[in-house]
Amino acid sequence: MKAAMQYQNKTPEEIVRQYKKRLRAKQGLLILILLLYVIVGIRGIWWGDDGIADVLLELLILIVITFPINVWISWDFMSLNLILNQNCDPVTYVQVMRLLEKVHKRKRSAVAIRINEASGLMWSGKFSDALALAESLRKYKLSVNYQISLLNIRFNCYKKMEDLERAMQVKHEAEVLVSSLTKASKQKTGQELLNVMDASLALWRGDHETYRRMEEARSARYTAKIQKVVSVVCLADVDIACGELKNAKTHLEYAIQEGGTLYVVEDARRMLAELTQKEQHP
Repeated sequence: MKAAMQYQNKTPEEIVRQYKKRLRAKQGLLILILLLYVIVGIRGIWWGDDGIADVLLELLILIVITFPINVWISWDFMSLNLILNQNCDPVTYVQVMRLLEKVHKRKRSAVAIRINEASGLMWSGKFSDALALAESLRKYKLSVNYQISLLNIRFNCYKKMEDLERAMQVKHEAEVLVSSLTKASKQKTGQELLNVMDASLALWRGDHETYRRMEEARSARYTAKIQKVVSVVCLADVDIACGELKNAKTHLEYAIQEGGTLYVVEDARRMLAELTQKEQHP
């Protein structure tokens, strides 16, 4: 993906510096438009040229003009997720988010940054740090999407730390949340989270066929590289258990090549080394 290339081979400081430069330019444009509106509005009122209808019309025009710029600013922030989702570089992603805490001071933005940081810590393999951060963010009033993100982080961290009881508690929280949703798109997102949790638990129990069936059905819809890398490592685990060692080797080699700094790359290297040793010493 072309957009993701802009973040490759750059330090976190360089990424944030470029982001701030673009952000300041857009914010400056917003301020300029606002000043022009104020000047025109004051002039119209002072000279008696504008009535209340004219002022309201000018306000509507201001909103129409500035809305795309605000969307543009939001898109720039969201595009930083490509560092994790497409470049598979949670280490850089966490450092970028920490630097952004000094850029965005508003509470809403700060919470979003911290959730992203928790996700990056999880994919870096720092499960206890990710969990501590995720748990601390539960006190805030969050959107449904942010609630789902935190549930996913907390579930994965508890499972990786082998605290199955708490992982199941988080799954129950997710079920309660999904049952309370009324909007179809939110229900779909929530149900997908539950499906991911069910598949993960199936793999943990050693129910390989159930996991393979669920994962292969979902993997056809994957677009982010991180999804594909994590998927093939899990499928390699299933392949090894089922004696399909050639498939496992192919999956692991892909994960090692494309997985960047994801913690699953170390899992893949370990699994591949074990396979190679078995081949050499059957």
